[in-house]
Amino acid sequence: MDKESFLQWLSGEIPETLFPQIAAQVLFHCENCGECCRGEGYALVDVADIEEIAGALAISPTQARARLTDPDPEKNPGCRILKSTGPDRSCCLLDRNTGRCTIYSHRPRICRTFPMISEPVKTGEIISFYSDCRGTAKFVEMIQEKRSDPRVLEEIESLAGDEERLQDLRIMLFIWLSGMMGETEQARQICGATGISLPQDARSLQKDCLAYFLMTITTDGLDEYEYDGPANRNSNEKTKRKN
Repeated sequence: MDKESFLQWLSGEIPETLFPQIAAQVLFHCENCGECCRGEGYALVDVADIEEIAGALAISPTQARARLTDPDPEKNPGCRILKSTGPDRSCCLLDRNTGRCTIYSHRPRICRTFPMISEPVKTGEIISFYSDCRGTAKFVEMIQEKRSDPRVLEEIESLAGDEERLQDLRIMLFIWLSGMMGETEQARQICGATGISLPQDARSLQKDCLAYFLMTITTDGLDEYEYDGPANRNSNEKTKRKN
């Protein structure tokens, strides 16, 4: 497979909506608020995820499946969900003392790609902006600040007018996602076949991702976004008590 044939495969097999999601995930920075690890939601895991978790905990996949997972309520083929514990329904892999994942480097793929990469047909939107996620709040703040920056606008114009650069960026985004998902061999093969690799300077990729995101996603609705995470709720409660 060469670059041209890979691009043909990419355009035929990968939905266009995935690329701005990947770009957003590249730009996203986790603030370790832990909100995604507790509550009514759950982490969907498959056989590969369970094997990864088992390796991290030095137990067998059978033990990991029995101790740490429950049947998937939606009955997705081959999938289960991580168990929840306590009144706040915390993930069983969350350390309550530190608020951090105990297997962070080996966490399930759905956790690696949260919160920007999701299934549009389920959410109704290309990107889901979670009101209780502190990282999302910071992301929204950054987008609101950068979208009118003259240098960013110039970068958007430059990227939009260069089809080859756009194609190379989509390949880089797919390579980045493969690495994020733990599919390092796939990422290596794509690099070898296409001659495209991730830039050594992460800021270079982030700059292109910001331009691509703003070029492909309408951001007007972000002005209505309000963070409603624990820190903000606690602040509001203090204000109410003072009043």
